[in-house]
Amino acid sequence: RKEDSLRLAERLKDLYEQEKDTETIQETIIRAIGEQGYAAVDTDNQINMVNYSQMETFCQQAEEGKKAKATLFCVTKEGGWIRYDLEAEQGGLKAAVSSLQWGEKPKINYYNEFETNSWEYTQKGYLFLEEARPAGYDGPPGQKAFRVKPLNSVCRKACRVYVTPIGYDRNNLLITDWNEKEPEKLDFYDLYERLFYVKFGEPVPYEASWGAEYQVPEQEVEEVLQNYFSFHTATIRENMMYQPESGTFLYRPRGLKDGGSPYGPYPEVTGYEKLDDGTIRLTVEAVWTWKMLDCAVKSELIVRPGQEGSFDYVSCRVLSWDERVTNSWYKPRFTKEEWEAYYGKK
Repeated sequence: RKEDSLRLAERLKDLYEQEKDTETIQETIIRAIGEQGYAAVDTDNQINMVNYSQMETFCQQAEEGKKAKATLFCVTKEGGWIRYDLEAEQGGLKAAVSSLQWGEKPKINYYNEFETNSWEYTQKGYLFLEEARPAGYDGPPGQKAFRVKPLNSVCRKACRVYVTPIGYDRNNLLITDWNEKEPEKLDFYDLYERLFYVKFGEPVPYEASWGAEYQVPEQEVEEVLQNYFSFHTATIRENMMYQPESGTFLYRPRGLKDGGSPYGPYPEVTGYEKLDDGTIRLTVEAVWTWKMLDCAVKSELIVRPGQEGSFDYVSCRVLSWDERVTNSWYKPRFTKEEWEAYYGKK
């Protein structure tokens, strides 16, 4: 297996050298591995798997309890890969995992064999694996997710443009019912933090130290939010701690107690519809690898495209939660009272 990966790397070395500094290196290597006859996908399930029928057949045979083998390459953003050699027998699944990195010459720098604790191939086309962990283990989760079935390119693009930037991390935009006239259920501070990063490519410039408070100029907060919503200034001020005497918003960064889970889901757009009023209706599903769920929550997001690539978020309606989700990854920020009780009044 290691030798096989090294031989493959030798065949792709010239291509890698030509493309390594391009933004499309990941897609290029996936396509090239596919041309060598293997199934391949990216590590984040954002590019359709090539030769996916190989994995589909393997999963179906494994579900039937048959003996089956498959090899899958998961290509990293840098063009290296993680290789999974999978073997199924009597309903169980074994995996040999190795990784390859490019340097002056390609090398295998990791190898591990394990029997899965559990696995599932879903109707939607996801293969989930769970590596067994010893008691007391406190490292990263052992669950893996691979999207086998392809997703159409329109949905992929819509997700990249409208949904992935906001995602599910530390905000409730996609898991709450709200609209432009009734946005009260949204956490405006979460949106300010997240959209500041989307707009400027860096976190808000306020350190999240113990009990920290900041006076953020009104223009900074309002400009960020009004870049992605058609909210009136008054609406923003009503839903945040606005201080008219100084023209600032009181801003309290999240701390350890209200930080939320580091292992939340990622979004996937599975439906796209242009509406008569010029807006777009997107069906968004949360793929939660940690819980091995391909649709932890499904929601309907409306966006309004503007000029030169701009857009507004218009509304969201939650359609369903998976009944196995008993605890959401999202943790609400401290309320004013909770913050003062925990950090002490100032």
